[in-house]
Amino acid sequence: MTGPSTPPGPDDPLAALAEVAATLSTLAGTEWHGLPGQAVHDALDLLEQSARRLEAARSAVLTAAEANGLWALHGSRTFAAWLRARTGSTAAAAARQVREARALRDHLPVTRAALGAGRLGAQHTTVLVRETTRTARLRSQLADPEVGERFLVEQAQEMDAGTFTSLVQAWAVAADPEGADRAWREADGKEELTLSPTTGGWQVRGWLDDVSGQVVSTALGAHAGRKGAEDERTPAQRRAAALVSLAHQSLDAGAQRTAARIRPHLTVTVSLELLRALAAATGSAVPAHGPGLSAGPLGLPAQLALSAPGGPQDPARPQAPGSVAAGGPVEVGPEASSWVERWRTGDDHVISTALDPASLRGLAPATLEDGTPVAPALLARLACESQLSRVVFGPDSTVLDAGRDKRIFPANQVRAIIARDRHCQWPGCDEPPGFGEVHHSLWWALHRGRTDVEHGVLLCWHHHDWVHARQVTITRSSGRWWFHDRNGRQVTAPGPGP
Repeated sequence: MTGPSTPPGPDDPLAALAEVAATLSTLAGTEWHGLPGQAVHDALDLLEQSARRLEAARSAVLTAAEANGLWALHGSRTFAAWLRARTGSTAAAAARQVREARALRDHLPVTRAALGAGRLGAQHTTVLVRETTRTARLRSQLADPEVGERFLVEQAQEMDAGTFTSLVQAWAVAADPEGADRAWREADGKEELTLSPTTGGWQVRGWLDDVSGQVVSTALGAHAGRKGAEDERTPAQRRAAALVSLAHQSLDAGAQRTAARIRPHLTVTVSLELLRALAAATGSAVPAHGPGLSAGPLGLPAQLALSAPGGPQDPARPQAPGSVAAGGPVEVGPEASSWVERWRTGDDHVISTALDPASLRGLAPATLEDGTPVAPALLARLACESQLSRVVFGPDSTVLDAGRDKRIFPANQVRAIIARDRHCQWPGCDEPPGFGEVHHSLWWALHRGRTDVEHGVLLCWHHHDWVHARQVTITRSSGRWWFHDRNGRQVTAPGPGP
């Protein structure tokens, strides 16, 4: 579009807007990388000033469009609905624009002038509209010559939008405490949390008031802990893990519904056949050459490997010093069982999470309470640090026997493991025992080996999930834990920063 040859005057605002639109269209194709650094900064300042002035003009145009009533000829139910259809915005965005335009016209003349002069940002304007026009008392306070609208606009020019929000909220509580109390009661009644099962997981939606949101945010931050150098999760992923960690701690403490017949917890139903097959499909605890290996670098046995199905580690695949073969599950045989019987506390052994999925084919999967099937690797993870309850069925699902719950590690051994490890043993992690679980070998239980504190390692919930999901192999040797990924690379703590 080509603008007029002479600059349009104030009597022709539409032509002036057409010229602005044409100029902006030209600027959209500008290669800004070719400008010097300071020129780019200056361009950013000019764009911000232009955006503020355009926002003020847009607000004035909206009020004029609403007043002339032509929008109703299109059959729209409300002006906001017409604006949404006209601009293609969401219903919430259109309603907010209409609400702000009305407030600037009726209650905030100083704010409107500051926005049009480029002295006030759009976010500051939104805060003023939302917080200062909710009640009649607040609107009357805006006229105060000392601490009214003019005072707030002056403060807005000295603060970022976040800090300014806190100031305006404090101003509103002081100006209308009754209104603040009423708003709190109304917000408290609106709090909600929805958990909806969907394909492959659960969707979480909700809303909390300011105080409740701060409480939950603080709790999630405490459970998320410090971000490690090798932690590539997004903040949203870390918050999700923290929420699950918070739930784990609450349920494990057993403090809720203490008088209930069964305290609330996660229940997984698994057949004895599947549990035995899962243990048999798990990587062996037997080092490649048995206890008493020659020491390699850092005290790690010179060559540790897991036996593959059908026989020992293939000698044609040399292992690097200090490494552990990715390996796999073992065939259950008398040699392995006799090794378990000969094993003594202090001897080397391996805690493997490697699974042979082929040996689990055809078996009905374990299920959650609602019938959701559980993947084998997840079942192995849940079997760690769980209570096992035996239920024997006869014909027609008749319950013949219901044994008592039994933990793989009794309380006294868990205390011993905590006293020895003190914190999560994943390299570089120092989460305390209150956030941890004991990780152990299912293979060992298959061979009826005696329960020994040597067979358990303290891991935080995050790293307990990690070792099962990533098939990490953990070796106990020379009184230390050694971690290797599925490719045999040793996991080490991240080095110090610069």
